[in-house]
Amino acid sequence: MRWLVPLLLAALAFAYVVPSEGLDVYWWAAPDRVAGVGIDGRTLWQIDAVFPLAATDSVGRCVAVVNRPYLYVVRQQPMELRVSIPATVQLSPDLVSTLSQYGISFPSAVNVVLNFTIPLPPLVLTSVYKTSVASLHTPYGYPLWAVSLGPRVNATAVATNCRDVAVGTISGEVYVLRDGKVYAVYTYGEPVTALAYGRDVLYVGTAGGKIYAGGSLVGSCSGSVYYLTVRPDGSPVALCFSKGAAPTVEYYPYGVRLTPSSYVDYGIDTPKVPAALSQDGSLFVAATQGYVVAFSGGRELWRAKAPSLPTAVAASNNGSIVVVGTLGGDVLVYWNGREAARFLGSAPVTSVAVSADGRALAVERWDTVSGFRIAFAAVRVSAPPECLPAEVQVVVGGSVYRYLVSGSGVVLLPVGDVTVAPQYKYLGDFRCRPLGNVTLAVRGDLESPIEIGYVKEYRVHLSPPNITRGPAWAAGPATFFAEPSVNVPVYNSPVSSGRLVLAGWEVDGRRIDLPTPTLSVNVAGPTTVKAIYRVELPQAVPIDEQRRYWLKTVLVFDAFGNPVASGVAPEVSTYPVVVRGVYVEQYRVRTYYPATVNGSDTLWAEAGTKAVFYAPDVEFRNGTRLAFVRWREAESRERTLAVTVERPVTLTPIYVTQYRVWVKPPAQVVEPPNATWADRGSVIKVAAPPVLNQSGNVRTVVGQWLVNGLPNATGAAASFRVTAPLNITYVTKRQYLVTFVSAYGTPPPPMWVDEGSTASAVPTPMDVWSPPPLHWKFAGWRDKATGTVYSYPQMPYVYGPATFEAVWALDPLPLAAIGGGAAAAALAVWFMKRRRLAKLMAEVAE
Repeated sequence: MRWLVPLLLAALAFAYVVPSEGLDVYWWAAPDRVAGVGIDGRTLWQIDAVFPLAATDSVGRCVAVVNRPYLYVVRQQPMELRVSIPATVQLSPDLVSTLSQYGISFPSAVNVVLNFTIPLPPLVLTSVYKTSVASLHTPYGYPLWAVSLGPRVNATAVATNCRDVAVGTISGEVYVLRDGKVYAVYTYGEPVTALAYGRDVLYVGTAGGKIYAGGSLVGSCSGSVYYLTVRPDGSPVALCFSKGAAPTVEYYPYGVRLTPSSYVDYGIDTPKVPAALSQDGSLFVAATQGYVVAFSGGRELWRAKAPSLPTAVAASNNGSIVVVGTLGGDVLVYWNGREAARFLGSAPVTSVAVSADGRALAVERWDTVSGFRIAFAAVRVSAPPECLPAEVQVVVGGSVYRYLVSGSGVVLLPVGDVTVAPQYKYLGDFRCRPLGNVTLAVRGDLESPIEIGYVKEYRVHLSPPNITRGPAWAAGPATFFAEPSVNVPVYNSPVSSGRLVLAGWEVDGRRIDLPTPTLSVNVAGPTTVKAIYRVELPQAVPIDEQRRYWLKTVLVFDAFGNPVASGVAPEVSTYPVVVRGVYVEQYRVRTYYPATVNGSDTLWAEAGTKAVFYAPDVEFRNGTRLAFVRWREAESRERTLAVTVERPVTLTPIYVTQYRVWVKPPAQVVEPPNATWADRGSVIKVAAPPVLNQSGNVRTVVGQWLVNGLPNATGAAASFRVTAPLNITYVTKRQYLVTFVSAYGTPPPPMWVDEGSTASAVPTPMDVWSPPPLHWKFAGWRDKATGTVYSYPQMPYVYGPATFEAVWALDPLPLAAIGGGAAAAALAVWFMKRRRLAKLMAEVAE
């Protein structure tokens, strides 16, 4: 910045704008010319000049120009160096001998002189002369006269009253020119830095701070006079600059000092400070570093902060309009001390000019100059109090102008087709949004106010970025959108991608479990809206039919590697994210119905974990069940089997079908003992007590077995093949104790006989010789209680306890047989009786 300020203000010293009263035309003193330029930017005339000075009177009736060319005189003198050196040349004997053969005689040593000429750089003598040529022109460039002041006059200041032209020099002289001639010459003993005409009196300011009226000293100030003007009453006003630790500008004659001032040296160490005096002399404006200060009668009237270093100042006739150019390129227009317009630019402002009524401006930026007219317009702003003052930009062609408006006010608009564009105003967590632009054609002062509206909006922090959309600022109902799902890359995992799936929203910390892509929120203050996404990775990644990778956890990082969330399905509100899935290898462990492994028929287990197989018996309602036998692969009969998983495991349970066996007590299954279920196709044995009930000579026993209600085997024990569920009952029968007595032989032992059955028994033997030759034969039984005789082979019927006596009959044959025939016959008879008795006993035994 330090190099830019001297460069800029050095340009200000030699390029500036001189205004006419109405600024319909202004004069531009550029480093290589002086031109008359119309307010529309058209060049009306120009003359070539070298770093010219230009001046006009208070109303712009003429323009005085001082051309300040340099004259260069160059003389060149060629130069050379000549050198003579004596020397002795020694000839070789061969050369002397050869020359003598031709009749030429030379001594062996010859004395010679060597002459050298050495050219030298030429001597250049340069003379530089500064000259000045002063001329006076009409406003549109017609030259009235011109005067050459000679090669020794180095002009530093110029002033004119449109009759005389005063030219100040660095040597302290002031040349007064009139009608093309040097009218007078005044000497002040020190460089002249400022000139001004007032009431036909020439005022002179010097580098020593002295102020003269003609030849009379009328005042002095600290430093050198760099700005000098005359008020309508004829009194001079000056700005004087003095260097020091803090550069100071003094406002003469009031003694007001501005520190620090904005300045740069030029010429003979004379500063250039932006300053201006209104044409009626009522207002004096000077720039400091960062401020523009206005004075009236020595009293500070107002002070305004400039956006950057002020570089040029101009004031209207009565001082109500003040124009300030800045190093940043902005042109500020103050109306009665209030900023009424700000014209934005990108190049530093090197000079400004304003018309007497303040309605036309001319702005110079380095080597370009432009002019425009301005008009007054009322602006009415409808906005919340926080939005004031409002910034308004006005666009005219390619130019942009800036205004600050509080409520209702008057601004200055450039003349032309303009677009009034209120600007957004940002105040932390809320902003002011304009309701729209206004386009209008400005030809002069506007009678109707320009209506501008603002609405207050609050900042909305919407996340995650890139996958959510919605207003960044809102007031009232606002709709936000989030992508339902987004694919994300996955690193260091068996899978290469995963998904972010919308799980809900969070508004100002309040969770809304509503996974809809759109959400409407009533924004009544700064609001934070987050779309909550669930990170989803494939839970299982198959390797083959027996192995797979199983997701244990998901690690989520932001784009900078910072951890965000973790878990099997973590939720995030950040994007983009870096995802890593942590997987473990699992093996398939399975069995078959009705067995289970850890409560299921199939599961996946990590290496080293325990898998518990369990094979229950499965009972059906129809008296059928499946009974576990063993595990085929493990050759184990343990119903519960724990296995450590190191590989895929499959265990097949072996079952048999069993049927329910119900036995009416006190009968029971004795083979297998106490069995209530029996394998299909197996044989069971059921037995009941031999005597179910006994009272004296009467007892109750099992009469017949009934299987599923159908008669079956008899006896106290029976065997059955199991082909279906069995309901084994029995029917009982009553038995009576029967005893036998006999006079001969041995009677049968007492027996229990079913009620209503016959007591099949015979004595042993059935025929008896007692005494021989008497032969007795068994003839039947007689019930001793009733006397009923049952002739053999009829057996007695039993209907209660009874005692039966054997009845014997005498065989007459033996008595009739005599001799051997009798004996043989007796023997035959005996043999037959014995056989019959044996047969009868066998039937009884059955």
